[in-house]
Amino acid sequence: MRLVSDFGGLDAGTVDREEHALGAREKRIDAMKTLMQRNDPGMTSDASRRAQEDLPAALYEGLAYYDRWLLAFRANLVERGHLEPAEIERRVAEIAGRRAG
Repeated sequence: MRLVSDFGGLDAGTVDREEHALGAREKRIDAMKTLMQRNDPGMTSDASRRAQEDLPAALYEGLAYYDRWLLAFRANLVERGHLEPAEIERRVAEIAGRRAG
């Protein structure tokens, strides 16, 4: 059985190999991951990859690259005991409220 990220040998069409500048959001996601890894060496690229591969296939395939990173980062924060899911949801709602108001 293939992992959700295993596209080897499948027809994927043309691959866009052009470099692109990272947006502010992508840079923030990368910075959070880098800073947290300094604080907790277990927050590795391997841990991120495993968490991404745990995503349901339809979700994984529908997300942009850094959105997969973000969901994996969230999962690893919870798994490693840094935050509880309810705390993350509370903070997200708080930020959304500030943006709306």
